[in-house]
Amino acid sequence: MKKLYGGIIGAGKNSFIGLVHRASAALNGEAEITAGVFSSDSARSAERGAELGIEKSRIYSNYMEMIEKENSLPKGARIDFVIIATPNASHSSMTKAFLEGGFHVVSDKPMAVSLSEALEIKKIAEKTGMIFALTHGYTGYPMVKQARDLVRFGRIGRIISILVGYTQGWLSPLINDPEIFRTWHLDPAVSGPSCTMMDVGIHALNLVQTITGLKPEKVCADLNTAIPGNQLDDNGSVLIKFSGMANGLLHASQVSTGEGNALRIRIYGDKAGLVWDQEFPEVLEMMNLDGTSTIFKKGIPALCIEARKASKLPPGHPEGLIGAFSNIYSAAFRAMNCVKNNQPPCSGGISGWDFPGMDEGITGIAFIEAILKSSKSSEKWTEVIL
Repeated sequence: MKKLYGGIIGAGKNSFIGLVHRASAALNGEAEITAGVFSSDSARSAERGAELGIEKSRIYSNYMEMIEKENSLPKGARIDFVIIATPNASHSSMTKAFLEGGFHVVSDKPMAVSLSEALEIKKIAEKTGMIFALTHGYTGYPMVKQARDLVRFGRIGRIISILVGYTQGWLSPLINDPEIFRTWHLDPAVSGPSCTMMDVGIHALNLVQTITGLKPEKVCADLNTAIPGNQLDDNGSVLIKFSGMANGLLHASQVSTGEGNALRIRIYGDKAGLVWDQEFPEVLEMMNLDGTSTIFKKGIPALCIEARKASKLPPGHPEGLIGAFSNIYSAAFRAMNCVKNNQPPCSGGISGWDFPGMDEGITGIAFIEAILKSSKSSEKWTEVIL
């Protein structure tokens, strides 16, 4: 597979997600970041780019300059793809511009802040033929791939119900002192119409969709805020009717005092149940009808081929979030090389490739719009309109 070259928008000095994206993209030696916009302030962008060893002429002040100047380079010298790791409201405009400019896009979620924006991106991607990947990074864990395999081949039977939660506590200090710090997540102009559901609830839904293949059809939502003066949700629960007669409960919160990054899922079928916890990601439990449990661990021979390939280290050696993200990137890079060589999809997966993409992104935004509508409505159930 030919080494690819990429650019990144975001990844400032204090950006946690920027570090994850840069490290994950480069982890397997399949790609190198050679260009970028590292701050909305041109001086800070230049300073940060220099710290990262980026050539001065490839450090840009804004994304439009990056598109123009990269396209002025000889074809073999310009970047192949761009990583978008900026706040939510900018994702759509940047994605559309880079796709139209002839670059593949790997975007942090959400792909947009409205369904109309997401559908515009789909039209442009279809027109240009460029790859669009969405970094729901938790789906890159080996045990998520194993859970998907168990469901796909009928090991847990017909799915009856799903419980999924994503709880964090990082906003909890604001409950008693709203002035402690400011974050763009609570600003509707930057975050979009939701805070917690757009930030972590959408990850919980994508985890369900990745493992089960089910899509939400109707929702009944109750969103609220515990932070005085907050215009957006910081806590909420959603009852969901999925395709295939399954029902579910999704809870998301960023004011769950003491929690770290607790993404947890339970899937109950008529033959067995599955339990997975992102904070203990290398173990998957299958609960059997007779009360016993089958424990799957990362790296063992009994795993499906996708789960085995997703592990880079031997059993007992933890890999973590960057390893999971890198599996998303590796799959996206394979797709980019397939497009370059006019080849069909190189690996199976929910979108034809083994990474979250356009369909997952659109479903996520449709889900967010439906639960926002439901939370404000007196009606019990609200349809998810795709």
